[in-house]
Amino acid sequence: MKIKWMTTALLAASLILPSVVDAAGTAYYKFTWDNEGQSTGGAFFKDGTTFVAATIAESAGMSLSWDQAHQRAEMKGYGRKAAVRIGNKVGIIEGKLVRMNAAPFLYKNELYLPTGFVVQMLEGGALAWDPAQHLVSASGLHTYAGSSQTYEGRTYSVANSTGDLYVTDKSGARLKLANLGSKLYETADMSFQKTPAGLLLLTIHDNYGEPHINNHIFTLVLKGDSVIRQNDVHYWKRYKENVVLNGNELLLTDGKKLRIIEDGTGKVKETLDLVKLGGEDSEYFIEGAGDDFLLIRPNDSGLLTLVDRKSGESVKLYDKLLSKEEIEYAQMNDVPYKGDWLEYVKREGKTLYFKNNSMLSQDKKVYTYTLPMKGDGQ
Repeated sequence: MKIKWMTTALLAASLILPSVVDAAGTAYYKFTWDNEGQSTGGAFFKDGTTFVAATIAESAGMSLSWDQAHQRAEMKGYGRKAAVRIGNKVGIIEGKLVRMNAAPFLYKNELYLPTGFVVQMLEGGALAWDPAQHLVSASGLHTYAGSSQTYEGRTYSVANSTGDLYVTDKSGARLKLANLGSKLYETADMSFQKTPAGLLLLTIHDNYGEPHINNHIFTLVLKGDSVIRQNDVHYWKRYKENVVLNGNELLLTDGKKLRIIEDGTGKVKETLDLVKLGGEDSEYFIEGAGDDFLLIRPNDSGLLTLVDRKSGESVKLYDKLLSKEEIEYAQMNDVPYKGDWLEYVKREGKTLYFKNNSMLSQDKKVYTYTLPMKGDGQ
């Protein structure tokens, strides 16, 4: 990329603060991020300019690295990069030269940058200086965290702030595949699964919050470099991996509906109303599937439910399989969340096998249920 000078009056104004050479005491900064969060801390006076530690870039999701001589520092985040050199008043933002009114320096092994350069690098608004409070401030600063993983020689990555999904090949060529419809809050996990007909199932899991009780799951079906189907669902507290493949069917859910997708073509064969089938207005997990049955679990009550795909009948399994004590535990206990701890293991013929992971019994018993359901549904 050809390097060009940024010479606009707006940029010049954003990089130059009122002189604070004669100001006494300690200065402070207050930055407001585009997600409405705030960062505050101490600023530093030097050569009539306020400086802040370069660690603020790391707070924005950027990494900080040095050259071998430890003179040139590069700050790099998803979709944004900048570089400075110690003692040099010219920096680089996105390949463009930017003049600073003072040079970066090291103090106690920590890099300090002119505040205006930092705000420009993070695409914030104009700087404001409050001489009475010795406070420099700016708003609208962006973050550049991202999540990425390589699969079969291609790197799939998401810009957390926008939810844009990209793929980069070995040559470095990057292609935008889709937008997830939501930003990500943490570094997300990605998993990949090839279907028998050659499609690619990509699952992105954003687990966030304090504590981490929010689970936002994005599922995308790719055919070559095209996303042909996608869904997302948000679960709270409880998390179970959804079954996404059943023979030649792909299973995509938003928690309320389940789309049955034909492998190879991406055609929607059927859409099922999980709320109607499960009898509870909640987001549902898909824990098992066959051509004639589904195993679904509502996030709220947490009771594993068997659904007959042909008749639409359903039955909650806990009171069919568990002891009286375990039934009461599933109904009343809410630590860490409500529900039973039945786990689907396998199917043999018409028999479904389960184990019970309850902390109450901790048994190793194998539980079975025989299909079809015998009129013992809801």
